[in-house]
Amino acid sequence: MKLDTILFEVAWEICNQIGGIYTFIKSKIPAVMDVREDNYYLLGPYFPETAKLDFKPVAVMGECPVGKTILRMRDMGYEIHLGYWLLPSSRPLVILFNPDNSLIDVNQVKATLWNDHQISSIRSDALTDKVLAFGEILRIFFTTVRNFSNDEQDLIAHFHEWMSASCLPQLHKDKIKIATVFTTHATVAGRYLAPNEYDFYNRLHTFDIQEKAAHYNIEAQTGIEKAAAQNANVFTTVSKQCASECEIFLGRSPDSIIPNGLNFQQKFPHESFSQHQKYRGMIDEFVKGLFFPSYHFNMEKTLYFFTSGRYEYRNKGFDITLKALEQLNEKLQENDFGITIILFIISPRPHYSVKADALEARSRYQHMQKLCRKISSELGPRIYASVTHDKSSGLPDINKLLDDELIQDWKKTVAGFKQKQLPAVATHHLVNEDAITDFCRSTGFDNSKNSAVKVVYHNEFMERATSLLGMDYAEFVSGCHLGIFPDLYQPWGYAPMESIVLGTPAIASNLSGFGQFVQANVTDHDAQEMYILDRKSQSDEGAAYQLSEMLYNFTRSFISNQFIPRSSIKNTAIAKLCWSEIQPRYEEIYKLAMMRSQPASNLY
Repeated sequence: MKLDTILFEVAWEICNQIGGIYTFIKSKIPAVMDVREDNYYLLGPYFPETAKLDFKPVAVMGECPVGKTILRMRDMGYEIHLGYWLLPSSRPLVILFNPDNSLIDVNQVKATLWNDHQISSIRSDALTDKVLAFGEILRIFFTTVRNFSNDEQDLIAHFHEWMSASCLPQLHKDKIKIATVFTTHATVAGRYLAPNEYDFYNRLHTFDIQEKAAHYNIEAQTGIEKAAAQNANVFTTVSKQCASECEIFLGRSPDSIIPNGLNFQQKFPHESFSQHQKYRGMIDEFVKGLFFPSYHFNMEKTLYFFTSGRYEYRNKGFDITLKALEQLNEKLQENDFGITIILFIISPRPHYSVKADALEARSRYQHMQKLCRKISSELGPRIYASVTHDKSSGLPDINKLLDDELIQDWKKTVAGFKQKQLPAVATHHLVNEDAITDFCRSTGFDNSKNSAVKVVYHNEFMERATSLLGMDYAEFVSGCHLGIFPDLYQPWGYAPMESIVLGTPAIASNLSGFGQFVQANVTDHDAQEMYILDRKSQSDEGAAYQLSEMLYNFTRSFISNQFIPRSSIKNTAIAKLCWSEIQPRYEEIYKLAMMRSQPASNLY
């Protein structure tokens, strides 16, 4: 491949965190930049509120085809932003396009999709209309870049998921000289059918996809996805499971199955333990501030479990997790181990604001700590002076040693710290109650003192700048004891992979791509604190019971052994998922895409 070949990687989640593709792209970037250097651009939609967190704009220079294209399109009236994505390990160039543009006639775009590709988008929603507008702007961008480039300049566009690829079929029809790659990380039909259709995996061949798409109102999404898969020069997916769906639902078998990777360096056991102790302390502070105003429990006998992901109640296994925790709560109350389990559910949901108690939890606790330190620093010398000057051997009256002002401050602080109400389950005021809050309400998961299991439903992604805990996701995971991911539909699954890489034990489903990878590559995974839940061959009730047993055994092991379990999956197995191993496979498919896009040139 030519050294100056330009790679454009397109995803809806560029500078816009929604789910796993955000992690996929972020972790992939350093390995791509090692190969591509400056000939690499990330393209995504522009949303000011999300972009402002880690996007730094730069001036556009008009010497190169990309710069000329941006300036030309700005002159035409399009809002386009060029800048750097400020990531911890890299600073890739990013081009963001505002899909809210009056120049785009979405109805005309829909007409073209129907006339040229038989994609029905009449019943599309507001989000899909944004996707279509974004795609049309991308089509204009790629066409213009091609026009500004000389014939020898090779261009590759790699689209991730249907939301980024509505322009791909038209680029193919217009014969724009650009090699295209389309990757689906999960089929649209799979996401909808798996949680709603009985025995989904055994009935893949029986579904009438057009009928189901109409039933679930996903005709536009499935149509775009199918057209992108069939028109791309190269089509890939992330697991064998998803490949089977693609063949049936999209009418094309993937050219390659490439698992998702991570850019990581696995820690030694002592490093993992040290990180756990550090970040567990930060979680402790939040928990004390949230719960201790209402009642106390023994922090040394407290375990932190967590689950995370976009809000897909059944697909992500949130339903199974809550049912299992309900059963675990009953078992712990029967045996009275004195143990407390706190389940964190990390899933962004539409909300109005953070609840005052949750927002103030950390500050209340920190203020109490600060006051205690002040009292301690003043009492020490005064107690010593009192003992040395008083012939009595009894302890002095502490209240008499404190200033009236300090006593009043203490009384006000204690009065402000104590709360009569129970700690809220959800950390934010949700726009609408959902299945998680409904379950907690109906089963009595109200964070009462006599419940061994408490629930903290954190309604935003865990990032240091915005999180109530003041830490980012990796730090939070390191501070927890166990990750729970009993997915019903998950072609890959970043969350359990991140968990074990950070040293935190995890439970994954054998319906997830990562769970299947572990089963195939790590024979003694249980001994290394990586557990696999069977969701293939048993009912939801059976899976919930098995999960409750796994959680109960994990808790009993903690009580009996009095040590912090850490995952120790062997480097040899995990190394297969490092981007340094996976990125060369993408370079091969880019070469294949060039061969197919220019078959007559004999250059590749």
